[in-house]
Amino acid sequence: MSRGFTLVELIVVMVVFAIIAAMGSGFVVSSFESYNQTVERSTLVARSRAIVERISRQLHIALPYSVRVSASGQCLEFMQITGGANYFDPLPDTNNGAPATSAIATSPFSLSLGGAVHVAVGAMSAAEVYTTSTTASRTTVASTSGSPINQINLSAPHRFVRNSVNERVYVLESPERFCAVGGQMVHYSNYGLITGVVSDGDPGGDSALMGDDIVAGSPTFNLSPATETRNTLIGIDFSVTRNGESMNISHQVQLRNVP
Repeated sequence: MSRGFTLVELIVVMVVFAIIAAMGSGFVVSSFESYNQTVERSTLVARSRAIVERISRQLHIALPYSVRVSASGQCLEFMQITGGANYFDPLPDTNNGAPATSAIATSPFSLSLGGAVHVAVGAMSAAEVYTTSTTASRTTVASTSGSPINQINLSAPHRFVRNSVNERVYVLESPERFCAVGGQMVHYSNYGLITGVVSDGDPGGDSALMGDDIVAGSPTFNLSPATETRNTLIGIDFSVTRNGESMNISHQVQLRNVP
């Protein structure tokens, strides 16, 4: 004689199944949320790393005394070194009082990663670089001579503030900036030489978006200028957020001070 389920047994089984299903769905939802959080954090890490690596790579070939930061800490400006050489004779400077020169004879060298827009000798501060004075550590290049290059022709007669202790001359590209603006990290270039202080606004020229999801507010760049006994140190600190996930990024770049 066969015996079926009673109504009470059927209800008990349904309740047990409902409890198991609820527990299982909660586990599935929790696992799915954990997976999404992992994906979001991985995305933040990848984007942040790309930003930091790009900034670090370009700073490592920058003239140390060309690096400067806006008052808010949101913008970082610098000039990349595209070539360097030794010069043969002392250059006109404020100490020797020699007449201004229009050309610098150098040991043979080649340009890399850019052109010859500016030239710097013995720079010891950003103020000596971002100026149009006829007595400064930087001046504009008109052209170069030789292959490989063995002479730098200046756009106008110039006297430098001082000679380099190592008799080194550096050829530079135009200034460029990284700015954390409007929740984005933006790279600005080809806007020319701006002698005033670094602002947080668009300097003109070309711009390229490097990344978004940047948390606005706190200073992003911090500069410890170089001295005769200490290298230039740039701190890069910012926060990123995406779909409820956030992360703080902190990195330092050290530039060798070679006058």
